[in-house]
Amino acid sequence: MSVPQARFTELLADIEPSQTTKTRASGGHNGIREHLRTQSSFEDRYVTSFLSGSYARSTSIRPRTTADGVERPDVDIIVVTNFSTSDRPDDVLKEVCRALEDGDNGYGVERINKRSVRVETWQAEMDIVPVVSTSNGYMIPDRDTGTWKFTNPPVHTSWSAEQNQKFDGRFKPLVKLFKWWRRINPSGRRPKGFILEVLVSRHAPTAEAHYGEAFAQLLTNIYNEYAGLAANNQKPFLADPADPSNDILGKVSVAQWKDFIEKVRVYADIARRAQDAVDMEEATRQWRRVFGDRFKPTAKAANYGGFAAAAPVAAGYTFPNAMAAPANKPRGFA
Repeated sequence: MSVPQARFTELLADIEPSQTTKTRASGGHNGIREHLRTQSSFEDRYVTSFLSGSYARSTSIRPRTTADGVERPDVDIIVVTNFSTSDRPDDVLKEVCRALEDGDNGYGVERINKRSVRVETWQAEMDIVPVVSTSNGYMIPDRDTGTWKFTNPPVHTSWSAEQNQKFDGRFKPLVKLFKWWRRINPSGRRPKGFILEVLVSRHAPTAEAHYGEAFAQLLTNIYNEYAGLAANNQKPFLADPADPSNDILGKVSVAQWKDFIEKVRVYADIARRAQDAVDMEEATRQWRRVFGDRFKPTAKAANYGGFAAAAPVAAGYTFPNAMAAPANKPRGFA
């Protein structure tokens, strides 16, 4: 007896970033972008900027609550520059760091990462990624290797939108359910993020309308596809939609992948038990094992006249890529 569709749409609404979180993040990233655009030592380097990552693709879920009780989203900002790939990546990232810190309204930099500069404010945690434009994408500096790597975040954003159309509006909600399941039932730090989106695109049923059944099939399909490799201490090559030669599992160790596949196996069984349960209370209990206490308890099946087919859930919030107007430059949160 399937749990009503409403329980899944209620969970999706609950794990969506709040409007307060979205507003703060929007102010945060627009402030950073405007600062770099107008900063005297960097304005000649700055070409344009846009958002990347799950917020740009509308596949983010509510951030974890920090120690001070605030939900700060993680936002990726791509800054297109006129650097050259002949410039040393370490020098490029340090120059971005200085530009962020300079000026009366400078930002406190948390750290310089491998390919980005991290800034944390009361509004958001932001990774600023300098890139150089090419004919078919962008080059990103890698300070660990001292080289520039190809990337194309806009293709990821358009690819995600195309997947959502293919799934009749259910792709992004399924990604959010998958991400929430990973948070509630972690097996380690990786895989995460965009990898989960690619797995949903490859292994979730496109025509299944009920989110519970679609999620159960997703886990089963992933396990069936990769269990053999995992048993042989191997992981698959998972092609990047923006660059098929790039394996997006490159940073995931075999041990991490095996732990993930084992977690998928366990919860594929639980999700199937939830879908096949003849008692509504038992089905709900199993789904709460999958998604945690935010999955609402369900009254007995006798109180329901069936469930509605899946309506596409709002894709979520996509931040504007237009620059913030200089007159409205937000400040005071660094």
